[in-house]
Amino acid sequence: MGAKESPLSAKLLQQLRKIDTPTIANALELMDIMPRTEGFMRPEIKSQSPVSETYVGYAVTGVISARHKSPKALERTDYYNAILEIPAPRMIVFHDLDYPATVGSYWGEIQGNIALGLDCVGVVTDGGVRDLKEAEEMGFPFWAKEVLVSHAYIHGVAYNVPVDVGGVYVQPGDLIAADLHGAIQIPLESANRLPAAAAALANQEEAVISVAQSDNVTAETLAAAWEESARRGASAGY
Repeated sequence: MGAKESPLSAKLLQQLRKIDTPTIANALELMDIMPRTEGFMRPEIKSQSPVSETYVGYAVTGVISARHKSPKALERTDYYNAILEIPAPRMIVFHDLDYPATVGSYWGEIQGNIALGLDCVGVVTDGGVRDLKEAEEMGFPFWAKEVLVSHAYIHGVAYNVPVDVGGVYVQPGDLIAADLHGAIQIPLESANRLPAAAAALANQEEAVISVAQSDNVTAETLAAAWEESARRGASAGY
């Protein structure tokens, strides 16, 4: 079975790639579609690669383990087919059953090259990664709990199933954005509103930042700036 078409247009995906994750988080807060304590992954899921942009992809989910050999380990082709079931661009989001005492890396130079060749933009995992130099050279970033030297007995347990990674419940095909700050989930039904919300947010923030960077910074001017920011926010549509 082939991958479904992307739910979002190429233009919208490109717009989302221009928004950093803190701004995405702030915009989602302004849109008031979920509690402000949800949707973003815990800080343990951090960038293990030097990145300077936002990577956006549909989640290819899975479960892995490395502590013991398993006669039920899935085949490599199962993994490749699971990737191809999800629309591109793809973000791999895997839960490690050995968490928090993870022992083996699924991703390194070889798996990174394979994923890149299958139109994946990165990996998000509560497990480990390795071959950081090679990953940087190929332009395939890792967001992971830690760096691990060995792959131990790493194997696939299940693919394209719901997973909890970094405190976020992710289903196959969910939209994930990640940058140097970490990773966040973007509700698909609200993604088309994000660029406008981010622009409105920038306009609100400019009211305060411009005063903070001026030669007239006082309690009064800052209070007035926050009032102006609120006025701009009240007139904006999210």
